[in-house]
Amino acid sequence: MNIAEDSPIVRFFERIVTPQSQIIGIFVLSIIAGLIALQPYWKYHDLEKNIPVIPITPAKITQWGNVPTRVTVGLFINNFPTLDFVNNDFVFDGIIWFEFDPALISLNTVSKFSFEKGEILSLSEPYNQFVEKKFFARYNLRVRFKSDLNYKLFPFDDHRLDIILVNRAIDPSEMIFRSYSSFFDISPSVQFSGWRLEDLLVKTGFTESTIERSGTQKIISQPRAVFSLYLRRQGSRNIFLIFLPLFVIYIISLFSFAFDPQKNSTLIFGLASAGVTSLLGYRFVIENMTPKVGYFVLSDRIFILLLLAALGEFIFAVILVRGGKLTPIMSVIRGLTYLLINVMFLTAWYYFLTQF
Repeated sequence: MNIAEDSPIVRFFERIVTPQSQIIGIFVLSIIAGLIALQPYWKYHDLEKNIPVIPITPAKITQWGNVPTRVTVGLFINNFPTLDFVNNDFVFDGIIWFEFDPALISLNTVSKFSFEKGEILSLSEPYNQFVEKKFFARYNLRVRFKSDLNYKLFPFDDHRLDIILVNRAIDPSEMIFRSYSSFFDISPSVQFSGWRLEDLLVKTGFTESTIERSGTQKIISQPRAVFSLYLRRQGSRNIFLIFLPLFVIYIISLFSFAFDPQKNSTLIFGLASAGVTSLLGYRFVIENMTPKVGYFVLSDRIFILLLLAALGEFIFAVILVRGGKLTPIMSVIRGLTYLLINVMFLTAWYYFLTQF
């Protein structure tokens, strides 16, 4: 296929890869990428799965054949000494309280509570009193726990922290927890570094686990109360620290398309190879900031995307340098490759940020 050197097509593709045109393209690319990122940045979206809690219904009470004792429970959090989302490690200091009819259930049974996926680090002796013929017991405690967090949108992720209270010493047909959102509160002095508290929610009910062995089935039920904190990522520090260097490396490597291989072969090869090596080197920095999970998060996907783009630029640079001379057909291919890489980047950026 022969294309004249003065063809409008050749001139167009030669012009779009010049340094001046690429600088303009950087601004356009940045504006489009920024607008795409606004939706996940401003919109709250936690991806955590709902904790299974079976509500107490009249049909269930009829099936049990008796009305279980209701134990009112509340939680007040004084402090979060540890709030580590990268390592999924959380510690809180707080007060948990119970209110119940002592004629129907004993304090000894109620006090056999624990936290699912958690460990009670310290627990005070109960402060007891009678309030309107009900027994009131209050404990000061410190709890370390983990939560089933979904980091797929990191660093655009928001999260729901679930503190799961269970009592494994009694069946829900005998005792159930009762609570309301007004019974779950956090001290105004608590600071969530890098996060903003959006909402608090409480769910109560019970869980059922089926055990199968030798053809028989046993169902284990436990009363449960789930205290949920909805936290929204605040600020853009992690976003800029992770993506800005990646984008700068990506943009600089694109300038390998801007020069004539006959005059600047060393510069072309240097820019293209530097893009690959710089991305691989920066991966170690990203790794220290990324949550330790077994699946790809958003930052991993963008890194792989840009690394593939840099490898494509490097391969094209090798072909271009080995060819030596920039022919009209090679000018068109170079321009098309440059456009294709940018279009693929914006398409993937949009898909990764909006698919959830």
